[in-house]
Amino acid sequence: MKNANTVLVPVKIIHKLEKALADLEKATSPYKPEFLARMYKAKASDLESKGKSLSQIKSRFM
Repeated sequence: MKNANTVLVPVKIIHKLEKALADLEKATSPYKPEFLARMYKAKASDLESKGKSLSQIKSRFM
């Protein structure tokens, strides 16, 4: 039985998203170094499972 909170994502899509992120970083780096710093911090937090859940983020805007 699959977990109701799990979504299967094809590897091909993950690779496309990673490329899009890399392209975004290249496009914004000369203009917004503070933006990139926030994104790297968010990525590190996510990899360490310290990020906020979607429900926590949504509650800020409701």
